[in-house]
Amino acid sequence: MSGENVQCGHCKVKSCVLGDFSKSPEFCASTNYADEMEEVKIKLEDEENRAMAQDVARSWKNIGKNTRIEETMQYARNRGYNKLGLAFCFGLSYEAELLTNLFINEGFDVSSATCMSGGLTSDDIGLPEEDKIMKGQRQPMCNPIGQAMILDSEGCELNIVLGLCVGDDTLFIKHSKAPVTVIAVKDSVLAHNPLAVLYTSKNFNARVNTERPKKNKK
Repeated sequence: MSGENVQCGHCKVKSCVLGDFSKSPEFCASTNYADEMEEVKIKLEDEENRAMAQDVARSWKNIGKNTRIEETMQYARNRGYNKLGLAFCFGLSYEAELLTNLFINEGFDVSSATCMSGGLTSDDIGLPEEDKIMKGQRQPMCNPIGQAMILDSEGCELNIVLGLCVGDDTLFIKHSKAPVTVIAVKDSVLAHNPLAVLYTSKNFNARVNTERPKKNKK
């Protein structure tokens, strides 16, 4: 190890793409974790892991042609998944309806579960009154663990996340027994396009600092 964090986000060499690590920076993940990368190859000998990786690679033929939703359906077909689960935010119910209809129209069997499933409230997790936004009244709470349990019980082969809150998506992925992919993430400020804040950070958005820290400049 080089003594500093691996930092692919700062790399200008891109040795991993070229397959030549002779000029890799000190923070290169590939060179600092060479033994782990060899272990990856062993894991890819597992039949399921290899098949899943191959089905991703097959989808590359249409990169730049298909939308994220189309890519998701193609991946499901490559994998032979017919039963899709949709875990969505209550605030995106309209989008969830359209997506459910699309999947069904494309021949998939679909089960969908809203984050409000189960009717939980913040009192169920003992949230202090001062931390509530609806003080003194019933405050509905998202239920991502319940969504995962519902969709697993429905026999879903691939679960798809649509706009769950940060943290709720983490809990859903943690508890889902079926593999998970994401159609869209929630960003209530930027029309569910969180990368927009990065694209505008150099010109219009003074709230974020995307300049490279001096201590990491090498």
